[in-house]
Amino acid sequence: MEESLLEILSRYVSPQAAESLLGRATAQGKPSRPGEWARLVEGVLWPELKNLLPFQEMPPELKAWVREMKALAAQEAEGGEEEEEELRLEAVDLEDPVARAGLAQRLARLEGVVGVVVAGESGREELFAGEPISLDPFHHLLKRQGYRTFYSLLEGNLVAMRALGKGYIGLLARKETNVGRLLHHLRRLISVAEVEG
Repeated sequence: MEESLLEILSRYVSPQAAESLLGRATAQGKPSRPGEWARLVEGVLWPELKNLLPFQEMPPELKAWVREMKALAAQEAEGGEEEEEELRLEAVDLEDPVARAGLAQRLARLEGVVGVVVAGESGREELFAGEPISLDPFHHLLKRQGYRTFYSLLEGNLVAMRALGKGYIGLLARKETNVGRLLHHLRRLISVAEVEG
């Protein structure tokens, strides 16, 4: 979210100015949810940008980005209601090629999903409806930030990830897909090693 926002801001001011602007806006802490990002742009960033540039209203790209964040926030809220239902956990073995293939095929059938990566230490299963996209950089980000589950926007698509042991499960979905539902499916999955303790 932060990268796509910086990219849009860089169309109006220099990349350094965009980073500085965003840095000041997030000085009290970075938002972690789409709704919070939308509020930050409308309440903090836009008024400051308006002082720097001769805009009477928010530029179309920025307005579209805010709309997207609000739509994601609404989807997340819907998904949150579903998550209140009991979360039935499912143990998966990312090192077993047959288990990896079966899990990838099941996840690929979820509504809106256009790509799946099930990666273990000893191998991976990838299914993409179109051109494959490397989700490894998101996995490294996940590990570095210490998150277990994570999602982001990538080139007009949603990426949802779940770190499991030394591997991960990644989903690429159309951006209008209910992100809450995808995260619900991912959070159910736990590593066989965790179960066996």
